Amino acid sequence: MNHGPDTRRARPSRRALLGAAAAGAVGAAGAVGLGAAASQAAAPATGAGAATRAGASNLPVLARGLNLSHWFEYERGQGLTGPELRQLKTLGLDHVRLTVDPVVGGWHPQRGGKLAFLGELQEAVGLAVDAGLEVVIDLHLEPGDKQIIEDRPETESQLLGLWQQLARAFAGSPRERVAFELFNEPQYYGLKRFRWPALQRQLLDTVRAQAPQHLVLLAGSRGGSFEAMAGLDVQRDPRLAYVFHFYEPFLFTHQGAVWQDERYTTAGLRQGLRYPPDAAHDSALPLRKPHPRAAQEMADHLKAGWGTQKMHAEMARAGQWARDKGVRVLCNEFGCIRANVDPASRYRWVADVRSALEAQGIGWTLWDYTDIFGITQQSALPGQAGRRSLDPLAYAALGLKAPEGVATR
Repeated sequence: MNHGPDTRRARPSRRALLGAAAAGAVGAAGAVGLGAAASQAAAPATGAGAATRAGASNLPVLARGLNLSHWFEYERGQGLTGPELRQLKTLGLDHVRLTVDPVVGGWHPQRGGKLAFLGELQEAVGLAVDAGLEVVIDLHLEPGDKQIIEDRPETESQLLGLWQQLARAFAGSPRERVAFELFNEPQYYGLKRFRWPALQRQLLDTVRAQAPQHLVLLAGSRGGSFEAMAGLDVQRDPRLAYVFHFYEPFLFTHQGAVWQDERYTTAGLRQGLRYPPDAAHDSALPLRKPHPRAAQEMADHLKAGWGTQKMHAEMARAGQWARDKGVRVLCNEFGCIRANVDPASRYRWVADVRSALEAQGIGWTLWDYTDIFGITQQSALPGQAGRRSLDPLAYAALGLKAPEGVATR
């Protein structure tokens, strides 16, 4: 999850995010209704994935999964155990997405270097595979480091070397269980967007040289939006899938996120917004401080008509594009912040997005399992490996099988 300024989104620095969480500002407490059938997501025979399903029988399905942030990024404080991964499989999930920040592992966009935690990453992938889960290895640089690559084309060789290192390390992994995501949320705004496709092709060629049969996930520029993805020249190759991220309405999903740049959004100044929006209630909520654009942004938010019907319309665009192009599409990030949001509204939003994706045959990966966007009762609490359990409302919202004795209403 990284958000560029042109989409009114900004990723906090590692230090800023940890500081905000410690201060409690972000809290520990990112298309049909709650309780929709879980069977909809399992390898749909129709929909956005159908065009390439026949040729992808020995590749990861990636129908329903969770992002595992902070295991190989930031302070590395959110690792999982084998039993915990097996529990995720038991609930009805089929994959996890490991967000890997190579800078935390000792690599640098200008100097390159080897990943000090590569052995640990291999162990984590092995744990997930042994648990019966599929795994996406996602290159997840922070915006500042991505900006270095974008501003200095000579650093692209270091990025290619990094993927050569990663692909070689996982070339022997089972191709039906392990996939590679080349670059999380490429930025490349404005005219720079024309440079991204060529770099992505080079990254793909680098991975293919080491692991020619594994599934590779491709993204558009401008923060991984659907619009940018839809502008790519696509290949009808079952070993490729195209990904986008979804956090709309942003004012709701990022309310209280204090790291947001106030030049582009007032989301960080708000709390208590409902889903679907409630005009009388939401408009009366006080802001953390005045802002000249607050009233207009709220008016636009209410006018947009967010709700179950609009979520289905949004995901129908992605589904239709996939069918038109004959390619596979995944939404591998969608989520809503925990703090300052009432759980019922939060999980109504999750349920609507999840169900709308499934209606189009689009696989999904929720952001996030156990951090500030997490769905566990111990989200953002350190030292909880092996002891976490999902929020009761999360089971129904995600169409998962709740353990016996858990009330999901």
